[in-house]
Amino acid sequence: MDYENGEIIAPKSTTLWDRLTPRQKGNVFTCVFVFLIAIGFAAVIVYVCFASARETREKRREEQRIANYAPDIIIPSMDFTVLNLTESSLSVKWDLVIRLPSDLPGYYMCLKGDLQTFILYKGVTIANSSLDSYNLIPNWPQLLNTSSVIASEGDMDSVVVKDIMDDIKERRDMRFGSRLLLPDCRSGRKMNYTCDETAVRFEPGSQRKATAFENAAPICHYIHT
Repeated sequence: MDYENGEIIAPKSTTLWDRLTPRQKGNVFTCVFVFLIAIGFAAVIVYVCFASARETREKRREEQRIANYAPDIIIPSMDFTVLNLTESSLSVKWDLVIRLPSDLPGYYMCLKGDLQTFILYKGVTIANSSLDSYNLIPNWPQLLNTSSVIASEGDMDSVVVKDIMDDIKERRDMRFGSRLLLPDCRSGRKMNYTCDETAVRFEPGSQRKATAFENAAPICHYIHT
């Protein structure tokens, strides 16, 4: 302790802050204030950059979602007809009606072009149609009829032919899948649609013609490739 005139006095401060002059202390406050403002600006810049990057990612995801999307198509009618069936030969055909939703023609699908239909049996493509030309009206739901898709034993694997012949003889219904190729106006390429497998039931007393669906009409979903 320090003494002055015999009295005890408080010790002098030895901290760095207390040794600063008022002007120096003012400079310190100024530096701290500027530093805090710089940190604030940096935080704002970082936030803006992150927000911009997030917005860009969301925009790209939305663009990708749009590019990967096309409206579903319904097949309200599929006629399966046995043209010829013997112990050693088989000839069959399919006639399909395709219902296009109103938002498909004009933006996704070209108003003029050619479509092609493929028939699948137990997951195997067994027949395809020729290219069918069409003309559409924009923004209207429309029906398209495919030309007959015909297949005979020369077009199919022998095991598939045998399975189909056995099903025709032994079952009251036949199960088929289908696939559609439509022109894509967005890219100039083709849109690939895969349709739900469905069962068509033979007419009473007939093993030659099957028309009515057992369940709901098959829906065709766009597959982005």
